[in-house]
Amino acid sequence: FAFGALADSYYEYLLKQWLQSPSEERFKDLWIAVMDELPGLVRPRPSSSASQASEATASYKLVEVAPGGESIWKMDHLSCYAPAMISLGLHELPAKDLLERGRNATWWAVAKGLVQSCVEMWTSTKTGLAPECFHVNESPPFDFKDVPHTGRHSFLRPETAESLFYLYRFTGDEQYRKWGEKIFQAIQAHGKVDGGFSSVQDVNKIPTVKVDELQSFVMAETLKYLYLLFSPAERLDLGSFVLNTEGHPLLRPPRPGRGDAGNK
Repeated sequence: FAFGALADSYYEYLLKQWLQSPSEERFKDLWIAVMDELPGLVRPRPSSSASQASEATASYKLVEVAPGGESIWKMDHLSCYAPAMISLGLHELPAKDLLERGRNATWWAVAKGLVQSCVEMWTSTKTGLAPECFHVNESPPFDFKDVPHTGRHSFLRPETAESLFYLYRFTGDEQYRKWGEKIFQAIQAHGKVDGGFSSVQDVNKIPTVKVDELQSFVMAETLKYLYLLFSPAERLDLGSFVLNTEGHPLLRPPRPGRGDAGNK
């Protein structure tokens, strides 16, 4: 069970398919069922009885669980889309769904705590660029440990920028813009080349060794989400559009009566 590679788009599309087809509530129900299991992957484990205020500043890691139930002490940058998805769900789900099982408070705390760790994946390296993954310590406070040898490169992935955009849009907290500015500055300083932007071989080596490639998602998502992070809300109305997993805006039908429980 994991939220990173090979599974991320499925979880995201359960929610977004419902947003595009509100009458098909089975997608919403499936997404809620997944989200109710998500705390099992979060370290430290969030308490469903804790208040949002007490957990909002906690830094959470999102690890993986092997088929036998053993924890895999690694956090992928690919899983950093989760705070975006969670905050979108909190904004869109009916209040009655969010008030059950303490979901509103727990999910907000998890979204905010995870995005802190996602930002740390960028800011804790020498270049300020995020690697593919970090090992996570197996005991509290579950800090990041080291970068696996096979994960030292950076594709300038978009997931953290995506989550910063959604969390800023739904909370108005300027901290998310400040973190986004740091990410943009690191990309400019260590990923920019004459023809655009390049992947980097090792995020902890300066000057960086560039790879002769530009991933399509750098323009389609990473820079788009950073642009939207600093743009006025009317530039992209999330009530009129849903962004697919590659950051393309698709029209959605209007849906009156959204609950207030998820609006913070």
